[in-house]
Amino acid sequence: MKTRELPLSALRAFAMAAQWKNLGNAAEELGVTHGAISRQIGKLEQWIGRDLFTRQGRQLVLTPTGELLASKIGNSLTDMIAACAEVAGTGQRHIVTIEAPTTFAMYWILPKLKEFEARIAETEISLTTRMTNEIHDGPLSDIVITRGPGFDRRLQSYDKFILFYEDLCLLAAPSFVRSSKISKARDVLRQQIVGSVTRPTDWPGWLNEAGLRGEHIRFRHVFDHLFIAMHCVRDGIGTIVAPRNIFRSGPGSSSAGFRPVLPDIHFRGAPYVVHYRPSDRGVINRLVKLIKMYTE
Repeated sequence: MKTRELPLSALRAFAMAAQWKNLGNAAEELGVTHGAISRQIGKLEQWIGRDLFTRQGRQLVLTPTGELLASKIGNSLTDMIAACAEVAGTGQRHIVTIEAPTTFAMYWILPKLKEFEARIAETEISLTTRMTNEIHDGPLSDIVITRGPGFDRRLQSYDKFILFYEDLCLLAAPSFVRSSKISKARDVLRQQIVGSVTRPTDWPGWLNEAGLRGEHIRFRHVFDHLFIAMHCVRDGIGTIVAPRNIFRSGPGSSSAGFRPVLPDIHFRGAPYVVHYRPSDRGVINRLVKLIKMYTE
């Protein structure tokens, strides 16, 4: 196959449609019509000789062939965008993309983002969030942070290291700590308790560590995700088991609304793993080193 035979416009249209799972959104992203995207994908399917999408009701779904092609060209497009960004304009601006779990991004990365950019000259950091264990099917970022080892096969070529393990303990707002007068673990069961559907093992883990294994928990509030639950706790409504090394108070931290309750009762949770694209782009390596510095 020769380079001149590649239908580049059709590949770009397919990549956007695969990312959005919606032709209208893909068309808006590329500044073309819905029909133009559809024609380009049809042209690509004819050229490859395989269907790339199927319809399930009103939803656009990738076929196995489409999934394979999307995973391959997504990385290539990311590399091309990064290369163009490096040489555009003065050639001095660098864009580094980071993908991370939503709660970790909100409370650990965002408070440090401006400092990261200030410490690495002429660099812009683009942050994308996802839910823990959600496989992002768009182009892979330069740096991907996962809670747990990460089982995305597309990360196999990335270098990686464990940033830290969660240090799980009981957290609450300062006002709640003052008013609740908790002096021992059993006192916690008589207070308002907040939980998260996405982290079902945190409270049983804390009870086990506190010597209260098997005790019944009556949740006052339960939320879909941890970052929502933490907003409730920050407002003084109950206690929650959460990683204090993510919600740690400190200068420039957005986590000053949380205090540990019975801090001697804590246990180790899942690791946060940093996967980063092997690259001769020094800016990626410098950012990775800077991220490491914040855990030393």
